[in-house]
Amino acid sequence: MADHFDDSHDRLAEIYDQWVVGLQDDADQVVAFLAELADRVAPGRGRPRLLELGVGSGRIALPLSAKGFDVTGVDASEPMLALLRAKEGADRIKVFLGDFADLAVPGAYDVAFVVYNTLYCLATQEAQVRCLRKVARRLRPGGALVVQAFVPDIARFDRGAQSDRRRDLAQSGGSVLRLGISAHDRVRQLLATEYELAEESGDRSYDFTFRYIWPSELDLMAKLAHLRLDERWAGWQGEPFGESSGQHVSVFRKDT
Repeated sequence: MADHFDDSHDRLAEIYDQWVVGLQDDADQVVAFLAELADRVAPGRGRPRLLELGVGSGRIALPLSAKGFDVTGVDASEPMLALLRAKEGADRIKVFLGDFADLAVPGAYDVAFVVYNTLYCLATQEAQVRCLRKVARRLRPGGALVVQAFVPDIARFDRGAQSDRRRDLAQSGGSVLRLGISAHDRVRQLLATEYELAEESGDRSYDFTFRYIWPSELDLMAKLAHLRLDERWAGWQGEPFGESSGQHVSVFRKDT
């Protein structure tokens, strides 16, 4: 199995802004969190430099840039980047096309971030570790990496794969966006999912494979990259993280 994005992400661009972005209605919270963190880790450094892995159509990068931050984004999908480039303010963001497991971008950054489970799109542990190591090399001393992702729920994944049921996520007129789990590999921590857009003109489907990461595994990956866990929350507003949390917002710091 490939360890990087495939053309399914290119295809998703045709419905991404209309359907998928609205499923994660937390942009204001994300921007506020990252802005505060950037100011905190780079005091007196002028204009903090931020790097987004999986910038997509600019849901987070554009409002950060509008606040005056120097934002760079990398994404493996040219159609996604085309959505970004067509938006007002996109000219202020430096954009690179490429697999962020290899992170071929220049410069040093105060904060790097990967949100909306996007780190899981790298479908092997090797690629995920390589990504964190590349990020660490791009961070300035004292810089931070922020990862937002769901906490794995094995029982739910198994039930979804066995039932082959799809859950309605959004509806507009006569169109419905659904999400289903088609397969779950516990050993390799792989989750095969499918977005299905049901419309009067016909159905369209978009298949994805994620490699989920346990929070403790992510901490070890970060340690291998010489990053230490500094904060972990259950959400962008500082909600306490515990055994019942469905997601985590983790902040790793580079000491040297």
